[in-house]
Amino acid sequence: MSNYSASRNCALVAAKSEEDLVMHGERDEIVNREREFHNLRFSQEEDPRGNLDKWYRTIRHGAERQNEQIKRLSKNADVLEYGCSDGGWSLHSLHLPDLCRSLTGIDISEVAVNKANERAKTLGNTNATFLAMNAEAMSFEDNKFDLVYGRGIIHHLDLDRCFSEVVRVLKPNGVASFYEPMGHNPLLNAYRRRTPLIRTADEHPLLVSDFALARRYFRDVQVEYFGLCSVGSALMPRSISETVYTVGKAVDSVVLTLPYVKRFAWYALLTLRA
Repeated sequence: MSNYSASRNCALVAAKSEEDLVMHGERDEIVNREREFHNLRFSQEEDPRGNLDKWYRTIRHGAERQNEQIKRLSKNADVLEYGCSDGGWSLHSLHLPDLCRSLTGIDISEVAVNKANERAKTLGNTNATFLAMNAEAMSFEDNKFDLVYGRGIIHHLDLDRCFSEVVRVLKPNGVASFYEPMGHNPLLNAYRRRTPLIRTADEHPLLVSDFALARRYFRDVQVEYFGLCSVGSALMPRSISETVYTVGKAVDSVVLTLPYVKRFAWYALLTLRA
C-alpha cells in the first residue's frame, strides 16, 4: 500500500470515529431530554395528557386487542414491559404478575420506576421488578424474555437501536408487541404541530418505511391498523358518540385493510417474532 493510500485510510477512519462520537453525543442529548420530560410528567399529581382520554377511547379496540395478546403470551413466561411508566398498566389493568413467571419493566424516568416499584410492593407482586434503564442500550443478557411489549414507546426511540436490542433480549421464537402512533395522516400531524407541549421534541410517529426496517431484524412482522373513521366519534355528543364509534370501527375494519389507505390510521399494532 502506498503512503498516500495509508494516509487516506487513516484519515477516513479518524473521520468516521469523530462522526460516531458526534452521533453518540447527540443521542445522549435526546435521551436526557426524554428523561427530563417524563420525570416532570410523572412528578405531577395529574397526567397533563388526561384531556386526551376522549380521543384515545376512539382507538380502544386496538388497545384491547393488544391487551388480549399480552395476557395470552404472558402465561408462565418471562416478560419485559418496554417503557413501563408507573406500572399501572401491567399491575392494575392486566394483572400480569398473576399470569407470568416474571415481570420486568424498564423506563427512562426514575420517577416513574419508583412509583411502579411502590405499586408492586403494595400489591405484594414479588415477581415484578422495575428498573430505570435506557431502552436503546439495555443491560440484560441475550435471550432473556419470552415477550417484550410496550405502548407508545418505540416512536420515542432510534428504531435501529430499539429493534436491535429487542431482538437481542428475546428468546428464540419470542414475540414483541407494540401499539404505536402513525405519522402519515396530515390532520393528525397538524394537531401534533399545534400541541408541542404535550409531547417530546424528538418523538417521531411511525412510517410504513419503519416496518420495512423491522423486517431486517425480525423473521415475521405483522401490522394491524386502528383509528380512522372511529376517531370522529370523539367530536360527537355523548348521546350518539358510542353509536358513531361502533359504525366507525366497522368501516375501519374494511378501509384500513386497503394498501394505501391504511397508513393514515392513527395507531398500529406491531407483532414482531424473533
